[in-house]
Amino acid sequence: MNAFILVMVPLLAGASVFLVRWFVSPYPIYMQIRRTLDTLTDAKKEERTKAVQSCFERSAAILKQHGSVLLSFHALSRSEGHRLESNEEVAEVCDLIHAAGYDHPFEGISPGYVPEKDWLSFLKYVKHAPNINPEEGKDYIDAADRWRQDHGYPLPPDDAGYVSLVERTLLR
Repeated sequence: MNAFILVMVPLLAGASVFLVRWFVSPYPIYMQIRRTLDTLTDAKKEERTKAVQSCFERSAAILKQHGSVLLSFHALSRSEGHRLESNEEVAEVCDLIHAAGYDHPFEGISPGYVPEKDWLSFLKYVKHAPNINPEEGKDYIDAADRWRQDHGYPLPPDDAGYVSLVERTLLR
């Protein structure tokens, strides 16, 4: 019996240590992986925040420099708003421009002609389309109407914003 106890106690102790280590050890590994992922996610968020802020600062500088000659949409296009990664980022830049005291870049064409979900796609479209100059003039307004027609959006019931936008663009 003594021999049995002398063999079984160390064997059971070793097995219990092994079992405890087997169940507990994935947690520190998980936490280490989690910290690494959180760091990468934070770095990505910080990079996107810098991209949004940089686009806004370029837009504001262009608007400040050219004042009444340019519309906010022109400044957004010149500051490479089409290089942002999501509609949320474009919306954030537009909100920052508007909060700084300038007209909203999509005023008059959104939501009726170009819904917010299409802002980034529309910026890319007007930037790369062959006969559209999004950095001056009223080309982007005509492009917004074509965008509405191409995507099957109904004609907005109130065109007052669109008409006043066309008038302001033509008067500049």
